[in-house]
Amino acid sequence: MAEADVIISGGLVVVSAEGPFYSPGYVAVESGEITEVGPGKPKGLTAQNKIEAQDSVIIPGLVSAHDHMYGVLAHGIPVKAKLSGFWDFLDRFWWPYVENRLDKSLVEAAVRYAVVERLKTGTTLTADILEAPNAIPGVLDVEADVLESAGLRGVLSFEATERIGPENGLLGLSENSDFIKRRNKRNGLVKGMHCIHTTFTCSPEVIKKCRAEADESKAGIHIHFEEGSYESEQSIRRYGKLPAFVYEELGFWGPDVIASQCVKTTLEELDVLARHGVRVSHQPLSNGEVGGGIAPVPEMLERGITVCLGTDGFVVDMFEVMRNTWLIHKAAKENASVMPAETVFRMATENGARALGVNAGKLVKGYKADITVVKNKFPTPLTVDNVVSQLVVYCSGTWVDTVVVEGKVVVENGKILTVNEQEAKKDCFKAAEKLWAGVADEGRN
Repeated sequence: MAEADVIISGGLVVVSAEGPFYSPGYVAVESGEITEVGPGKPKGLTAQNKIEAQDSVIIPGLVSAHDHMYGVLAHGIPVKAKLSGFWDFLDRFWWPYVENRLDKSLVEAAVRYAVVERLKTGTTLTADILEAPNAIPGVLDVEADVLESAGLRGVLSFEATERIGPENGLLGLSENSDFIKRRNKRNGLVKGMHCIHTTFTCSPEVIKKCRAEADESKAGIHIHFEEGSYESEQSIRRYGKLPAFVYEELGFWGPDVIASQCVKTTLEELDVLARHGVRVSHQPLSNGEVGGGIAPVPEMLERGITVCLGTDGFVVDMFEVMRNTWLIHKAAKENASVMPAETVFRMATENGARALGVNAGKLVKGYKADITVVKNKFPTPLTVDNVVSQLVVYCSGTWVDTVVVEGKVVVENGKILTVNEQEAKKDCFKAAEKLWAGVADEGRN
């Protein structure tokens, strides 16, 4: 009889948004990869670790394609500034009170607690963007070490920006390139991407340099794009054209680019993104937080653009993100048929993994064994016909029971096994106190 490392069985298996679905079914794992998936119980196969998942749903691990894990330190921060728009949010709050104050110790404490939140709610892969201009060089390695030890898969990047000076912008580019050279050759849980901020914080020279470095490394690029109207307005003033056309003129776009947000992107700009195969990460909840608006996701999908979902470090439960994605576009379009549950689930799983260059997001032989098991707490019957809509519309990250990343069980019975959650929470609290003390001191001056 053959032996696997892990077998999860007894629950309703969701291979992908389109199925197949097995009720009951099983998933077998060996050497960090899925080796078998099927109905009933495995025949002629046993395992060292057998996970009984009766009354549960077995799904691919969820993917947050745009995250800011350091953002947990800003939850509830006592800033009194009155913010009237997205530019105010950045210029009078986020940059001076959060990003500019971060150092390596604060980032480490924030990320150690943030990985707990993500794993416990079923996220197995995150694309995290670190924005800490005074913490480079070397801060990406600090973050990566935390993810590796906790067992969370990550694609990490540092947001290069010239907003505090050209030298810092180049230092940000080097932070990514050096990290990619060190990490991407490993076969570990963490790898790097290149990253710049926007057309209003980066010069054409920095944008072109980032493109050239990505062409050499093949690691891809992550950017923020038209999160608010400010970028569009500044681009027209400075360049006489909208940002999508600026990037196109600079030869920046390509299928290796993830453009996050895209809230104010015009239909003509979407045509540009589609033409170049650009991927988009959609963050509906944080777009609401900053008053940015609602991204034209249905129009993106009509153009064949691959759209993923992310948390932006705001509400990190991807089930909440899926539910709101399903809802807000129906309301915006006054059309209940917009954004089917299957589309949303695909955005939160295989689309995100594909955009990040990770062979995950489906429960298929040969894919990474990144798996989430959710308790069936639905008050109505769960069937192969309604499981995806039930998951997207009614499920909660608090129902997550077991999480497996690359074949290793990191969450069991709802408890994280790889991090001391209470210590991580205490350290995060102390880090927030340190960050907030600077805010209070500035307020007294």
